[in-house]
Amino acid sequence: MMEMIRNFMKGRYGNDQLNLFLVICGCISTLLLTLFVPGKFYYLRSLGTVFYIITLIRTLSKNHEKRRKENAKFLEVSKPWRLFIMKKISQKQDTAHRYYNCPQCHRTLRVPKGRGKINITCPHCAKQFTKRT
Repeated sequence: MMEMIRNFMKGRYGNDQLNLFLVICGCISTLLLTLFVPGKFYYLRSLGTVFYIITLIRTLSKNHEKRRKENAKFLEVSKPWRLFIMKKISQKQDTAHRYYNCPQCHRTLRVPKGRGKINITCPHCAKQFTKRT
């Protein structure tokens, strides 16, 4: 059976980041629409199925170049969001520091935890402010 699946998938595009995003969107939309949309709007509930069908078409496609371009465009468009999420995750995992935004230039500043009230000087705009760490 596995050999048949391997033979079928030869030359197919497979999965990438855009497909993963589409599957997540399908799951979320199916869940949310099922919970919050009344029964008479059943056609809206099929929105999740549309995401799954697009994912299946992309996975089974043999046009590698087109799928690669679609994924590259998706990565380019989603880069600010992905960087923001990764920054927040790394800040959450850093237990030795606290992060504050400068009130003047809005840059993120890292200060050591457990020092009590300290005066923080922004190295970019030289604004001073006091925070508890």
